[in-house]
Amino acid sequence: MNQDHEKNLQAAQDVVTEYGHLLAQLDTASYAHPLSRLPYDKDKIKSAIHLLLWEFHGENQDISNSLAQSYIYLAQFIDDAEAATVARGQAVLQSSDLDPEELDYADEAAIIINGIKAEMENLMQDVKTFLP
Repeated sequence: MNQDHEKNLQAAQDVVTEYGHLLAQLDTASYAHPLSRLPYDKDKIKSAIHLLLWEFHGENQDISNSLAQSYIYLAQFIDDAEAATVARGQAVLQSSDLDPEELDYADEAAIIINGIKAEMENLMQDVKTFLP
């Protein structure tokens, strides 16, 4: 293997490791997370995952599945203001004292969440091309 490839592979592993640490710390009850929490921009994380999927192509299915799942989770990282809207909307719906004036936040959150779901489907299709 040439030295540039080794460097790129190590850099990709570093990016994915740091992203993985973030994923492990997230509140799984939340459907949206602020984009600003990502350790790198989405495109850099996607590229790192692509490289690792190609590198480990078929060698370890568990690693490939974990990378693919992490790739799809990128859809949940959205604009910080939208993530705050989703959090507020979720809080409104989970409240035992439902305030009708707050329902607009729940409606807005539902729209944003539908967008996240659509993006997750797109990312799922995208990552399938990198899986054995």
